[in-house]
Amino acid sequence: MMFAMAPFLAAMSEHSRGAFPVATGRCGGGDPFGGYHPCDLFAAMMEHDSDFEAEDDKNKYSTRISVPGADANSTQVTKHDDGSFHVKVKSADGKRTIFDRRLQLPDDADPTSLRAAVVNGELHVAASKMAKPTPVTVPVSADVDNDDNNNDSNDNDNDNKPYVLRKNVPGVAAEDVQVTVDDDVLRVEARRRGETSTSYKRTFAMPEDAERSGVSATCALGVLTVRIPKKPVPVPVAVPVSDTIPEAEQRHIHLAHLNVPGFKPSDATVEVTRGMLRIKLSKENGEKRERFASLPDSVKNHEHVHAAIANGVMAVWADNAAVREPAEMTVDVSSTPLALDDDWVMAAEGDDA
Repeated sequence: MMFAMAPFLAAMSEHSRGAFPVATGRCGGGDPFGGYHPCDLFAAMMEHDSDFEAEDDKNKYSTRISVPGADANSTQVTKHDDGSFHVKVKSADGKRTIFDRRLQLPDDADPTSLRAAVVNGELHVAASKMAKPTPVTVPVSADVDNDDNNNDSNDNDNDNKPYVLRKNVPGVAAEDVQVTVDDDVLRVEARRRGETSTSYKRTFAMPEDAERSGVSATCALGVLTVRIPKKPVPVPVAVPVSDTIPEAEQRHIHLAHLNVPGFKPSDATVEVTRGMLRIKLSKENGEKRERFASLPDSVKNHEHVHAAIANGVMAVWADNAAVREPAEMTVDVSSTPLALDDDWVMAAEGDDA
């Protein structure tokens, strides 16, 4: 099971201070957490809502986990190129597993900087935050925005249309408007001539498919318009539909199962795009159906997705080749404390593993 890194690390930090309530044991086994079984600990973690970032500085994520009985040699940390990492901690004598979980780093953490150390029965895990892009100021044109009379009105495909923000700002000139793209945030400020206070100020979260480098703005005739183009839509991958459904054990990952009486393979269109599965059924008599399903994150090679209709049943599945396992790399676990100053990554490179 995946856990978000921030609440997980916050919960672990609280655990190391003995802040968890007693939970009821459900898994049996030993008690390596000084009163909490691992299953009890994670049950408590699910209810814990401490803000990890509030306890850390602006440059890194860092936490300490109590692992009494373990040392650096009995601790394994493996990072993956999908932003996750796996921590497995055993007692120094190898007889007990103290901690064994795969976890997800926050989106703004740099997985290449992940460091770990075990000193005096305490595991210290740290990762630096990726540097945020420098805010970009968008030039504001004084030309009248005529795009609505050109591309947009003739484009029936909404996927290609830009996002448009429009605001009436009478008395405001183009030079009195400031538009800034700051990472995933769009900031717009406008001020009327002769006024000391801002007449209009808004902050917008940029959509995931926004092309940040293409933002444009105009302010003319008292109308402020900001256009945010969308990233190119990925070309859908067409999935052939056959008339034979293999046995269940031959279908590695089941993606969809539909009852489609009266439909034949030639009536079906299956496409994969943007992590979604789109199924369209259409008979000659005009009967139509459409279904969508999310693809598992592990299914990356879409050419290995298959579909079939047989005896009024439709199945969509992926074979083993569709699954891309994330590449992994072992993280050296130091037996000396991590150096977490401003240049902590470089300072930690000299630590003994």
